Amino acid sequence: MTFKFKLNKLAKAVLIFNVILLSLLIGGLVVSAQEEEEAKGADPLAQGIRAVGAGLAFLGGALGTGIAQSRIGPAVMGAVAEDRANFGIGLILIAIPETLVIFGFVVIFLL
Repeated sequence: MTFKFKLNKLAKAVLIFNVILLSLLIGGLVVSAQEEEEAKGADPLAQGIRAVGAGLAFLGGALGTGIAQSRIGPAVMGAVAEDRANFGIGLILIAIPETLVIFGFVVIFLL
């Protein structure tokens, strides 16, 4: 079975947005860990910016997941309607983008 995906402009923009947010989030986590070790007294502004960054990162991941699943779902249902043997592969393909949201929750609770 071969899957061919074409990304339209919106999907490409969301993908780029998610990559940028992920890199900013990772950079923020590294800086945050270094600052936390240096001084235990936290600046309220830094905490607020960290919370906004975590929320934006989660938002980007959730949007990317929604877009991915909106395209994967109908394709999987069509493949399963044609051949029931495609159910296992389809279930995995639907579950993979959902891990992005789970990672987003983990990052929010770590911050």
